[in-house]
Amino acid sequence: MRRERRERREREQGLSLVELLVAMLVLGILAAIVSGLYVSSMRSVSHAEVLTANTRSVSNGMNEMARVIRAATDNPVSGVVLSAPALEAAGAESVTFYAYVNLGTPVATQPPVKVRLNLDANRRLVETKFAAVTLTPGFYGFSATPVSRRILTEAIAPAGTPSLFRYLQADGTTIVPAATGLTLAERRLVTAVQVSVTVTNGSTDARTWVTLQNTVGMPNVGLSLAGL
Repeated sequence: MRRERRERREREQGLSLVELLVAMLVLGILAAIVSGLYVSSMRSVSHAEVLTANTRSVSNGMNEMARVIRAATDNPVSGVVLSAPALEAAGAESVTFYAYVNLGTPVATQPPVKVRLNLDANRRLVETKFAAVTLTPGFYGFSATPVSRRILTEAIAPAGTPSLFRYLQADGTTIVPAATGLTLAERRLVTAVQVSVTVTNGSTDARTWVTLQNTVGMPNVGLSLAGL
């Protein structure tokens, strides 16, 4: 009988205070580990999503810039031996040039277009196009009013080195633009444009930034430099 009462008392005693504290400590450690893993995994997923978005954005922007820059060509001027150089203006973060990129029309009747690539106030890369105005047969001016304007990439990194646009001569020498851009004589020497784009997508975490660099030749310009 005594033995039964003793066993019943032992069963009714439950956990001691020390055992309860140890259990709470173990649960707290496990909870901290699980929450840490969760936060870390969510951060990795978010990092990967931003990186993917930035990669897609910078790739699309670079592809379009390469397409139009490669089509750059000098613009003939009536009554003048030298054509207007392909680059109308060229700076570190803006370039304006003439090109034949309206491939939807027959080449023989295709008018040129003036293209400007620059950063807006929010450091977004913008492509603006201006339509040609026929002056006399074979010679064109350009409207001051854009016919199209679109954002190629969002949130370009702050200005730094390398600059968004750099300009190369035929021998590979870099022509560094002054604050006012390249001079007329310098623009006549440019045969390629090196484009360096770093997209941040508004993120302050440099690990999610994506940079692409591409040197785009302008084969049509070489003809005028050779005197052809």
